[in-house]
Amino acid sequence: MKPFFLLLLFSFSLLGDDYAQWLKQEQEKFNGFRKNHNEEFAQELKKDWEAFQAQYLSNSYEKPKPIEAPNLEKESKLDVRLIQDSPFVKIQKPLEPIITTPKPKIFVEKKAPQKKLLPIKNSNMRHATFDFYSNKIDINYHQHLGFLLTSVSKEGIGNFWERFIKLDNNALIEQLQNYISLYNLNDWATYLLVHKLGMEIYKTNNMANLFSWYVLTQMNYDVKIGYSHQNIYLLANMKHDLFQVAFLTLQGTKYYVLTPKGQIRNIESIYTYKTNHAKANELLSFEFKSPLLLNNSSTNTALHFKYEEKHYIFEASYSKDLIDFYKTFPQSSYPIYFYANNSSLLFSSLLPQLKTLLENRTEIEAVNMLLRFVQTSFEYKTDEENFGYEKVLFPEETIFYPYSDCEDRAILFTFLVKHLLNLEVIGIKYSDHMATAVRFSSKPALDGFVHKNHFYVIADPTYVNANIGMSIPKYQNKRFDIIE
Repeated sequence: MKPFFLLLLFSFSLLGDDYAQWLKQEQEKFNGFRKNHNEEFAQELKKDWEAFQAQYLSNSYEKPKPIEAPNLEKESKLDVRLIQDSPFVKIQKPLEPIITTPKPKIFVEKKAPQKKLLPIKNSNMRHATFDFYSNKIDINYHQHLGFLLTSVSKEGIGNFWERFIKLDNNALIEQLQNYISLYNLNDWATYLLVHKLGMEIYKTNNMANLFSWYVLTQMNYDVKIGYSHQNIYLLANMKHDLFQVAFLTLQGTKYYVLTPKGQIRNIESIYTYKTNHAKANELLSFEFKSPLLLNNSSTNTALHFKYEEKHYIFEASYSKDLIDFYKTFPQSSYPIYFYANNSSLLFSSLLPQLKTLLENRTEIEAVNMLLRFVQTSFEYKTDEENFGYEKVLFPEETIFYPYSDCEDRAILFTFLVKHLLNLEVIGIKYSDHMATAVRFSSKPALDGFVHKNHFYVIADPTYVNANIGMSIPKYQNKRFDIIE
């Protein structure tokens, strides 16, 4: 028996050696492909660049939003028969979202993420340390990365690329991928991390943009670089629209200008190239498929509301790091906000309290209570008054800021109904207003509409003291678009 066991161990050892050898060969093959693509791209950069006119979209509303929130002076009460005819709620479980780690987007041997790296033994390496939303980032990079741009021109940018691809930056990309996985970073957070490392190395925005261009290209993102006068811009092909962000249209494709501030509007024209890097074919998306792990710094706030003459108080916790992160976030298409899965602290603080309130109630009554909670817990003010520009808020931001408007409340209401009651909610957008509609498990006798063979009941989180099924009079029978 013992010789057989030793033979088995020896066989596994051979298999392990074979796998390691195969993995090494595959890595070398991949690096060879990457090197060839990078060199081919360097030749393309020497060809003609063109000037493209920049433009931007301000927001998606056709008219200014109402200055004041409409309200009923007296709270409306639900018909008892509606409550009795409605099925009881099935509280969504578990209340906390499942957190998954994104897979690396490039072929590198995965190592366990480390917040602190070992001391540098290679004299060719330098070290960058910086804070990223209360997290300490440690990155080792090749000392020869520390060169500066010769000129803001296609020749200078081409020289940058040729010098960069001669260096072995695989370890640099791998370290960044480890942090991306460690903190569940989405594409916007990934860009911010890469750009911040670029600023740490080079201290100039132009060089940080060039550095980000190289790194994101190696991660297979469809990004370009451009310049205007003495400024260099990073351009990205997106899966969705951005607002208040300048973009160019190249052969029918929009390329948006990325900046850590989020907004950038008034750019006349930008010189860039049409040819893409052979591997740069992945579009950026700012959606949140799993929560960002940026919760080192949190705070609490009390939320008050009344329902049928009873007063309720809830404590909500939110991440101050997330609030700071959202301040940079470019205004994106509405589904990014309606379906964001990024509210870990709200899941663990506010939702369990609301769950206790809603248990043993019918769907109609539970949805109506959540509707009243959102209608009356927050003060109304348009984004133009509040921020000076259109800014769509995530649920944490609606709780953090003293004021919010219609789409912010619609997003928060959708978040609560979806994660507490497991009912489908869609946004409905008018020319100057946004509300929602709820699909119940049975069809109630309330105002609504049919969408994709299902009946949805109007729910307006901005119409203070109004019940489920009640529309603001001025929007009754008005055309609207559906957000889903």
